[in-house]
Amino acid sequence: MQFLNPNVSGDMAQLLQHNQEHYVPCLTKANNKIILEKIPLHGDQLFEERARNVIWTYRDGVDEYERLEGIDTEFADWHAKYTLYKVKEINEG
Repeated sequence: MQFLNPNVSGDMAQLLQHNQEHYVPCLTKANNKIILEKIPLHGDQLFEERARNVIWTYRDGVDEYERLEGIDTEFADWHAKYTLYKVKEINEG
């Protein structure tokens, strides 16, 4: 667990770097890391936007690993989907 605030750009950058370092499968070859597969990073709209902005900031990196390309940010509004299913269940029941 990391005690960082994703609303602060520097903290969000540390979170993304930590997640990529620990969870993205990579192959190390001659001091270069090759990303084997991207991992999804789900969050609400604000979290996804902040993560995307940090990734855009790192786009001038030397390789895909430094550019944080191992993380694929996705907007996941599970609460809206849950509420939609709940309303559908009430209408059908």
